[in-house]
Amino acid sequence: MMLLTEFMNGGDLRQVLELTPPSFQWVHKLRCALSVAEGLVYLHLMDPKVIHRDLKSRNVLLDADFNAKITDFGIARETDDATMTAGIGTFRWMAPEVLLDGHYTEKADIFSFGVILSELSTNIVPYSDLRNDKGNVYMDTAIMAKVMTGELIPTFASDCPRWYLDVATACLALDPLERPTAMKTAYTIRRQVEGCNY
Repeated sequence: MMLLTEFMNGGDLRQVLELTPPSFQWVHKLRCALSVAEGLVYLHLMDPKVIHRDLKSRNVLLDADFNAKITDFGIARETDDATMTAGIGTFRWMAPEVLLDGHYTEKADIFSFGVILSELSTNIVPYSDLRNDKGNVYMDTAIMAKVMTGELIPTFASDCPRWYLDVATACLALDPLERPTAMKTAYTIRRQVEGCNY
C-alpha cells in the first residue's frame, strides 16, 4: 500500500509564524484561515462526521502561496453520536470541555480553530505572552484551569480586523453550543476575504 499526498513546501503554520516572513501579511493569513475553516466544513459534513481532535498550527501545512491544508489525522475519529472522549491533543489548543472531562464534539475543533486565529493574528504561541499577577509566565496547569473556567483566552493583535476578532471570539466561547459551525465560520471569512482591502 502506498499513500500519495500533496507536497506542501511552505512548511507548517507554526514554523511560518515563528519566522514571521514579511510576505506573510493579513491577506495571506486570511487565505490560510479560510482554507482551514473550509477543511473543517469538509470533515464535519462527512457522514459520519469526522472530528480532528488535534487541530493546532503544527497540523496546518502551507504551500508557497500560503494556502493551507489540515494534516495529522492520527487521532481523528468518525462519530455517529457526535461525542467522543479521550485526553489526546495539545492542551493550548484544547476546548474547555475537553480539558474538563475529555468530551469531544465538532465544537472542540471550532474552539481549536479560534486559537489558530489568535496565532495568525499575533504570530505567537497561544498564551505565551500572558503573565500572572506576579509578572510570571503562566504555568501549563494554570492556563488549563483558566481556560476551563473561561477566564483566559489567547491574545489578539491590536491591528486585527474587528470582524476577525468577532469570529475568533465566537469560536472561543466557553459554551460549545454558542460556538458557530464550521460552515458559518467559513462563510463569514469567505465574505470578508472576497471583499478584502488588505
